[in-house]
Amino acid sequence: MTEALVLAHGAFHGPWCWDRTVARLQEQGIRCIAVDLNRGGLHADREALQGAVDAARDEGCRVHAIGHSLGCPPVALIDPKTIATAVLLAGPVEGPGMPGMADCTFEDFGSKLLPQEDGRAFMSRANARETFYHRCTDEEAEWALDRLRPTFVYGAEVADTPIWQAIPVTYIACTDDRAVRPDYQAAIARQIPFSTRIETDHSPMLGRSEELTEIIITAMGRAG
Repeated sequence: MTEALVLAHGAFHGPWCWDRTVARLQEQGIRCIAVDLNRGGLHADREALQGAVDAARDEGCRVHAIGHSLGCPPVALIDPKTIATAVLLAGPVEGPGMPGMADCTFEDFGSKLLPQEDGRAFMSRANARETFYHRCTDEEAEWALDRLRPTFVYGAEVADTPIWQAIPVTYIACTDDRAVRPDYQAAIARQIPFSTRIETDHSPMLGRSEELTEIIITAMGRAG
């Protein structure tokens, strides 16, 4: 059976942010489907991910999912009966015992957002460099900064059954994150059955793709 991984990017990003990780996963025979989100809100993004999952299942794949940052909330709402495992990377999670969303980002994060006329938000190049990529090389950061776009920003919702109570879920915490607070991530990790951490900024898919790939493969291996 082919193993497929549906990937959800975070705010301001697009499927391109997974390119390095996808290349490594595909070398291991894993089919990767990076979905373009920013569809208008949490439920629109969730529907896009569920559609990708369902399509891969129809083709005979066993499907897994990963969300990064703002990609975590829609991944957490995927029907757990349709995926084998999930990975939540450096993003918000709602549910029993979870820390409040008010503790998710640093106090100055909101002031860095630049409202757009269509309801999206953006961030200056300088703030994005410092917030998302401070451990990345200049080449890695500039490549990403050239591709950022305005995005709809939303929170997380509690599913009827938290996804980590239904299937194996792994939470990856980034210990030197300047977007999502490391202590907030650590509090989530304590509530998720499987968790690990990476000594990195908010963007291990750029700067630590080899280590991230190994963690993802281990997480996928927890499928029943």
